[in-house]
Amino acid sequence: MGDLAAAFAQHEITPKIIPNAPKERLHLVWDGIQVEPGMTLSTRNTKNAPRFNLKGADPESTYSLLMIDPDNLSRKNPSVAEWLHWLVTNIPASNVIEGINGGQHQMAYGSPAPGPRTDLHRYVILMWEHQGRRINVPKPSSRAKFNVKQFIEKYQLGDPIAGNFFLAQHE
Repeated sequence: MGDLAAAFAQHEITPKIIPNAPKERLHLVWDGIQVEPGMTLSTRNTKNAPRFNLKGADPESTYSLLMIDPDNLSRKNPSVAEWLHWLVTNIPASNVIEGINGGQHQMAYGSPAPGPRTDLHRYVILMWEHQGRRINVPKPSSRAKFNVKQFIEKYQLGDPIAGNFFLAQHE
């Protein structure tokens, strides 16, 4: 936990984007590559949605997951941040445990595509547990200017149970 919290703070994800770091590292695999917090990935490896799972997930719970780019258009000029790459709500625990991509896809996976000369972008993937309840999230009308803090507040999600992030740039 300490290492994850330190990585989230070092990369200025906490407290700017979310107040507190996730409790656990979300296990993410893109194109056979296991993601470690803060590693750099090639965008050619992120064309398709990753496989994700969380060991020890409560079998009675429901989960939601999102992926954002807080650096769109760039970290120096985040004019359309936070860019929503993916939003899946009400994922059954069995899917989370077994790594099956289930739940309600409110925003289909959009692969990272940082623009030329925009340096490294952070891609943040967060998961929340909502015990004993489903959340009713309408499909966002746009990927641009999503706000994770407002999302957490609106749906009373609290701190993410799990998360991870990677870096990528234009190739």
